Amino acid sequence: MLYTVFFNRSNHVNKDLLFIPTSGTLHPISGETTFMETEITNKPVRRGMRLFFGTFIFILCFILLILAEITAGRVYRKFPANGRRAVASMIDEERVVQSGYYSQHPYLYYTHRSGYEALSNVQFNSLGHRNDEVPSAPEPGVLRILCIGGSTTVSFPYVSDPRETWPIKLEELIEKETGIKVDVINAGLNGGNSADLLAHYIFRNRYLKSHIVILHTGGNDATALLFPNYHPEYTHYTKGWRNTALVPRPLETAWLRFNLVKCVYAWWLQDIDLNAQIGRLGIEKLKPADCLKNTQKNEPEGFRRNLDLLVRTIIQDGAQPVLFPFVWAPEDVFRKMREYGPYYDPMVLAFKKNLSVIEEIAAKHNVINAKLSAEAIPGSHFFDFCHVNEKGEAIKAAHMLQYLKPIIQKLVDNEKLAQLKPKT
Repeated sequence: MLYTVFFNRSNHVNKDLLFIPTSGTLHPISGETTFMETEITNKPVRRGMRLFFGTFIFILCFILLILAEITAGRVYRKFPANGRRAVASMIDEERVVQSGYYSQHPYLYYTHRSGYEALSNVQFNSLGHRNDEVPSAPEPGVLRILCIGGSTTVSFPYVSDPRETWPIKLEELIEKETGIKVDVINAGLNGGNSADLLAHYIFRNRYLKSHIVILHTGGNDATALLFPNYHPEYTHYTKGWRNTALVPRPLETAWLRFNLVKCVYAWWLQDIDLNAQIGRLGIEKLKPADCLKNTQKNEPEGFRRNLDLLVRTIIQDGAQPVLFPFVWAPEDVFRKMREYGPYYDPMVLAFKKNLSVIEEIAAKHNVINAKLSAEAIPGSHFFDFCHVNEKGEAIKAAHMLQYLKPIIQKLVDNEKLAQLKPKT
């Protein structure tokens, strides 16, 4: 037989404690609500309240998550560009970012990636040139000028708008001065030395049938002179392509479809550089004193070979070559640079050696050497030891115009190019 003990609300044993036999049913002996009865009555209510608040919190969190996802999608473009490129490469949305703005090429070694977009502009056309698309050959009555060189010709990313580079500014000046319709092709190649420019001309640029070819060169070839064991084919400091790739882990690609996750990864991977490296050694691991000794010892035979063949080929193609030597910043600007300032002496010596080669080739083939004086571009127009801003680009364009006007006049006077005569 079971016995039931009744408690009052104070959880103490009732003064009239009674042991009443029972078969399992509670029989309160007074009108007061017992503790156990209250507990039994409140349990369903508490479960209902917990369920209500749990559902409310879940819905609230879900709404906040959706709002956060929408907000993340809107602010994602403000996250570090390198991080966003890394994310894009992992989810394969934009293959163009996997190797930055370079593309490997079986004959040309490398080119700028066609259609590459950055700095709010399409930077390169289908041929990797930094100008609008042009037909394969100049149309009747159109003068075509090809500009080849390194980063000081293409000026990317230093000048964000392709129309502000000196080749395109030159196009505007010629049309304004002469009334002749002109196509100027900016075939500058970041990091390109004379070997690269020669390959690009032989396999691609010569077929554009330009009337004038401007060679703005001598800077990147100087780097070769700073290294030991110099070889005119540049094998002593060119080691081949190096690529960086990010391989997503299982489920990572699916998670990266969410904007919130993209933002986290873009911030996390902001220091990752996916730009394919063209495989040339940098001078940062060399001591300036050693670079100076190497430069004093080495002679620019490779630059001489390449430039001579390039000029001869341009002449054979019926075009007029114009040499435009490399321009470097004033000494006070140059020496203040943290990265290259300590190398001022060997680098300037290398530039001057290449400048002598340019003068030699110009005299040999009787072509124009459009040297720009060291004082022509103020130091304030330089970003670093050689790259200039829009004002510096305009100075270069105006400088080249003075050298090109006599050549253009000869082309106009030539019966074969009579259609180039200015509009009246």
